[in-house]
Amino acid sequence: MATASRREHTAKGARSDGTFDVIPFPIYVVDTQTLELVSVNQAMRRKTGAVTGQTCHDAIYGQPSPCHFCKIAPLSEAAALGPATMVFEHFNDRDDCWYQLNETLMDWFDGRRVKHSIAVDIGALKDAQNELSEAYALLALKSVELERASITDTLTGLFNRRRLDEAYAHELDRAQRYAKPVSLIISDVDHFKSVNDTHGHQTGDDVLKTIAGLLRSGVRAVDIVGRWGGEEFLVICPDTDLDGAVALAEKLRASIAEEPVATIGSTTASFGVAQYRDGESFKDTVARADTALYRAKINGRNRVES
Repeated sequence: MATASRREHTAKGARSDGTFDVIPFPIYVVDTQTLELVSVNQAMRRKTGAVTGQTCHDAIYGQPSPCHFCKIAPLSEAAALGPATMVFEHFNDRDDCWYQLNETLMDWFDGRRVKHSIAVDIGALKDAQNELSEAYALLALKSVELERASITDTLTGLFNRRRLDEAYAHELDRAQRYAKPVSLIISDVDHFKSVNDTHGHQTGDDVLKTIAGLLRSGVRAVDIVGRWGGEEFLVICPDTDLDGAVALAEKLRASIAEEPVATIGSTTASFGVAQYRDGESFKDTVARADTALYRAKINGRNRVES
């Protein structure tokens, strides 16, 4: 027996022997022409107060005219090709609840064409889905926060060494693929141990944060700046040859020297610059930049060497 035919047979049997009222879900039957309720079970009466003779849109939804989501028309079109049933979810503003509706067209006892509807309260399911969605969103947010924390230096807010390693690997791959230059700048705060010893570690931290801010604001959008360790900072300069990186380093050096620093008045930094050479590793390029930085230190500090 086809599904709709079984539904029709079952509905008629249930209505005649009283089991219609035993079913715990609201069930109602609507005349497809007049939209009047032909039958409602006890669960439906308790839920909505609906009685036969009322229009469904008034009794169930408190609306003066047919509902815009009414399925009678699409069900009728589908029924022309065979048994038609639609299952969908709907939120009833009247009782502030979600329902899953299972609706079928059939011929009633008196021959009228009716729409038979079963309404299952899925409010608890929706609440659970919403809670799950919120939990997933919170988990995703926490994941982003953890990922950000794993690549960020806590004191300065710049990228940490791990992120710099990853970023350089990416930029080196791009430079090799497109035959573009990439350069490194290493900066070291001058006389930083003396600052810590004389003014305390809090002042030393303030100096590092000040310089970090100047580096962040002084580089280009494509550059990647991070704390390399201690009082050292590293800038990765994509699409930049040695001359370009030296010019950027000089700009950064000047901005640091000119910036007032609380407690100690001012500070300076020395810079070493190196451009990647074919075949060398990140460690090799860093070593050459570090050697240039050492020359800047022994040549008087507050200067750029390459």
